[in-house]
Amino acid sequence: MISRIGDRQLRHRIFQASFRGIQKAIEEKAKEYGVPVIHVNPKNTSRLCPIHSAPIIYSNGSRIGKCSKGGELWHRDIVACWNLLLRALRGDGSSAPSPAWPIPVDGSPMPLGSTATHDPTRVPKPLWARWKSLPLIQNATNLNKMKR
Repeated sequence: MISRIGDRQLRHRIFQASFRGIQKAIEEKAKEYGVPVIHVNPKNTSRLCPIHSAPIIYSNGSRIGKCSKGGELWHRDIVACWNLLLRALRGDGSSAPSPAWPIPVDGSPMPLGSTATHDPTRVPKPLWARWKSLPLIQNATNLNKMKR
């Protein structure tokens, strides 16, 4: 739909309209519940490591980059979220608490990630397998037999 519009500025305004609508809806709900709204500029939030404030090096358009100082691997979206949070916490006039500094790295491959195992929890087959099919499936099967 947007690709048919020739004017670049108008195309951008139409594209941004849905984001503005969602932003306004969130702000209204926050005001309704008395939650303060902190506006943060998202520009360049995925460029610096939130731990070392050093540039992150991304190769070949990859979404995973490496901190030039500490060597940690960061996903571009994770870095942006952390830096947005840190900007909100350090912002002028913010009532938000300041973070514990420096941010601890807990030993996981992704900084600030979980060190818990990522293997699925095994559930023994007798707990999830059934000898008889579910009643809904049986009824559907019986209806199909009756139609024939």
